[in-house]
Amino acid sequence: MNRLIAFGCSNTFGHGLEDCWDYDKKDVGEHPSKIAWPQLVADKLGLECHNQALPGASNKMIMNLVMNFPFAPKDTVIIMWTFSDRYHVFSDPKRIVENHNEETIGPWLKSRKAVTYYRQIYNENDQKIMTNHYINYTSLYLEKYKITHLQTTCSHYLIHPLVYDINYSDIREEYPKAIDNMHVGPEAHNEIANRIYKRISS
Repeated sequence: MNRLIAFGCSNTFGHGLEDCWDYDKKDVGEHPSKIAWPQLVADKLGLECHNQALPGASNKMIMNLVMNFPFAPKDTVIIMWTFSDRYHVFSDPKRIVENHNEETIGPWLKSRKAVTYYRQIYNENDQKIMTNHYINYTSLYLEKYKITHLQTTCSHYLIHPLVYDINYSDIREEYPKAIDNMHVGPEAHNEIANRIYKRISS
């Protein structure tokens, strides 16, 4: 069966949806949701869904996940780029996923590394430029191997000619939140899936 491969952060993973929520820890579960937009789009297209999203992923991490995925010629790839203020340090390139939590730098983290990064290194303009490079490089990579793909984003600050704007921020405001009261709920994921499907099937 042909596959749909999705890449992104928690907004692609389905953070807060009932089937991937750890009720004891009150945190995201281990496996991506089956009611998140990647599975819904795959169902509409009659494809097998492989949700490769990682909660907290930076755009740098997303690009590297794409670069290291074993694609097949008939795969369809959908990437939902995340917020450009995140970063990732690859101390061991052979352990891209395994050391994800240790090497992620995000504004919500209180680690010494994260605090130092945002106080002394982070620059909004620089990160926007780097995100544009990630998008461009990823697109060239997928085009080289003739992989059908669509790029979108959950950040209304990310504007790029190769990125299809689904107006994620409007969807976020229009529909109820997920269990964690932070991420979008199932109705919003359904609307995201509808917009992506309409674009990719047109």
